[in-house]
Amino acid sequence: MNIKHLLVTVAYLLVIFTVFGAIAFGLNFHTAPLIEENNKGAEFAPLLAVLPGAKDFERIYDAADAGASTLVGVPESVLAIYKETSGLGFVFRVSATTQYTGASPMEASVGIDAEGRICGIQIDTYTESIDFRDKDPNYLGAFLGKDSALPDIGTVSGATYSSTAFKESISAGFSALIANNLVAEGVKSDAQILTEMIPTLAPGFSKTVEMTVSGKMEKALRAENGAGFAYVLKDGDASYLAIVNAMGAAKLYNVAGEDVTAENAALVGEALAHATANQENFSTALKTKLEREYPNATDITPCVLTTYNTVVAAYSFTVDGATCYAFYSRSVGFHQMDVYLFLDASGAIMKMDAKQFIFDEEYFMAFGGMDPAGYKQGFVGITGDTWNGDAAIIATATMTSNAVKQSTTDVFDAFKTIQNGGAES
Repeated sequence: MNIKHLLVTVAYLLVIFTVFGAIAFGLNFHTAPLIEENNKGAEFAPLLAVLPGAKDFERIYDAADAGASTLVGVPESVLAIYKETSGLGFVFRVSATTQYTGASPMEASVGIDAEGRICGIQIDTYTESIDFRDKDPNYLGAFLGKDSALPDIGTVSGATYSSTAFKESISAGFSALIANNLVAEGVKSDAQILTEMIPTLAPGFSKTVEMTVSGKMEKALRAENGAGFAYVLKDGDASYLAIVNAMGAAKLYNVAGEDVTAENAALVGEALAHATANQENFSTALKTKLEREYPNATDITPCVLTTYNTVVAAYSFTVDGATCYAFYSRSVGFHQMDVYLFLDASGAIMKMDAKQFIFDEEYFMAFGGMDPAGYKQGFVGITGDTWNGDAAIIATATMTSNAVKQSTTDVFDAFKTIQNGGAES
């Protein structure tokens, strides 16, 4: 190839590269904004759905690049926060992993208006097999118009884990806005403050159900697992929370969380009377179980425990001259669990049993190889000091075995109160 021909070829190639480069530049010049707009539209679509009338958004927090934001105190469950550019409000996107399967987190978008109230809410991702929207189609709508206090927002029966996780994620989004002075914190009523104390003061009470009130009661709640009752009572300008366990022990607290039982005998008596009239009797079932397991038992005496966990009945009894104890716990697993534990005087487990370990054979297909007798025998000899929960856990039945673990922990706590003189016979 001669020099002239080579130069011509190079010239042609340069022309071709220049033309295609110009075309590519032109395409990029015209399409890049369109692509950016499309990406922006996909990102903003759920935001527009929950903040009606919004014009445009500025992303002020992104969990993937939290260091680039000036916001502080943002919980891990908050994925992103957007500010509507015309001052209409904010949208936060949150993630929640439930205790049910914990597989893929649910994600939700929540619109907050300029007054700090929820104006739109939607679930973007939900993978749980039990959907609280099916259990209660009105649950999401109950959040509309609520501020950060989330008054009168409970959980959904039959989907407690997922609805609890969802509500907590909404509270997390609000806390981020409040911590950065973007919205004002909602003011909780005394009744709401007291009601929110129940999981701390009475951790064994499963989801509560409202009952008809009377007298000085503003609210009467029954624990679904039968572990007791909670009451919000008003006396003059002051409000109180009374909790009564299944064995008839009661305590009264003021809004500051202080135990004021001794100073308010009349209010405690009102709560006790209502609870006694409505409490399911678990003592008979435990006594029947005790007499079946230990036919030679004597001195069978009921115990009134000052614990507010899942233990609903307790007895002391004598076998072969030795003092022993029987406990009945009602924890919540895949369904309601009924767990019985028998302890010797040192607090070591002599026997463990439950009415039923597996509630749905199809659900627990992989559970078929379980040896119930061997499982129960694995608890024998364990004490509160040696208990770490491992004996209860079965990977193929996590919720059920977690319930057994909770019951065992609560029984050891109940036994400890007896040893410390915290029980009346």
